[in-house]
Amino acid sequence: MTRASRLTRRQLLLAGSLATPLAAPLAGCATATPAQEPAETPVSGAKDAEAPRRFRVAFGSCAKQSKPQPIWRAIGAAKPDLFVFLGDNLYADARDEATLRQRYAEFLAVEPLQAFRRSTRHVAIWDDHDFGDDDEGADYPLKQLSQQLFCDAWNEPADSPRRRADGIYQSYVFEALGKRIQVILPDLRFNRTMLTADPSLKSSYAAMVLRAKLSGQPMTGWYVPDARPEATLLGEAQWTWLEAQLRVPADVRLIGSSVQFAADGSGWEGWANFPRERARLVELIRTTRAEGVVFLSGDMHYAEMSSIDVDGAYPLWDATSSGLTEVWDIPTPNRNRRSAVMAELNFGLLDVEPVTEGEDDLRLRFALCDVNGKAKVTKELTLSGLRFPAKEKTA
Repeated sequence: MTRASRLTRRQLLLAGSLATPLAAPLAGCATATPAQEPAETPVSGAKDAEAPRRFRVAFGSCAKQSKPQPIWRAIGAAKPDLFVFLGDNLYADARDEATLRQRYAEFLAVEPLQAFRRSTRHVAIWDDHDFGDDDEGADYPLKQLSQQLFCDAWNEPADSPRRRADGIYQSYVFEALGKRIQVILPDLRFNRTMLTADPSLKSSYAAMVLRAKLSGQPMTGWYVPDARPEATLLGEAQWTWLEAQLRVPADVRLIGSSVQFAADGSGWEGWANFPRERARLVELIRTTRAEGVVFLSGDMHYAEMSSIDVDGAYPLWDATSSGLTEVWDIPTPNRNRRSAVMAELNFGLLDVEPVTEGEDDLRLRFALCDVNGKAKVTKELTLSGLRFPAKEKTA
């Protein structure tokens, strides 16, 4: 794709546009053990006089640093125990070092966002725009510099594995409600194979938008699945790490994916463009018997719930929240969509709470909320519904 097409697509996409804390808030990303190790140290803090009745995770993506960001008021008012930044946390869109550094400086000067970071525990992963540029992957020429700037901006220690690994993937474990809640953040940029585009699906951007607006039909992108064995999202070192994380003891596992995992047929970015990689992750969840897995995703500039069924396992749900400043109001196809599309500024909430006092089961209550904190899309799951069927006993 040419530089001109990147700019045009980016301009097009942007034009549309109460919990008891488990620990004292952290100024930067939550502390965790190195990514190379299979087990993560639980992140916990001072015990409260009364045990919390829920663990609240807020999440979101796509915040352009040059735009007002009033949404942090509503997110702060929700009092999350943890906020997960799912990528496009700033828009660098840089092809040179000076621009990349300048964009990060602008990000650090957004006071509503930085004030929120100072007051609320948070973790972060990147997507294309804060990695470097629109739809970029492993071929991005400044990715080592981007890795350094990300780690600096998110207060990673000098010896953090995120500074020296082939990507910024990391995971964390939080203890709450007598359970272990794991947050896994894979890096879907640093090692990702270049996307495959179908030129026949791509006319002028203006014509594509006009057709969609006039017809009310979904606007399909031009990326097509790449089924080659060598096509990858993660790279082999990260796959080894991810398998280790799925074997870490945990009750609830939140996989923060910077692009949609369950959505299918959109033609835009997502795991569907790498069908072998998505199937590999499904199989890895199955073979490790990792239970309680749900996905939190961003990127699309709207919010929705999607899911895929898995033979011999449980459904994999994907809660998409995007964006904090960006809105895309033209529908896109998604064969696995399970909710209305919320095409307005939004953030996500996930409350992990007991189903009934004294019982072992947990409820996972999702809410996709508007800029005022009003829930517009909701979904409830139970931990018991995110388990493998019991194995049949042999005689």
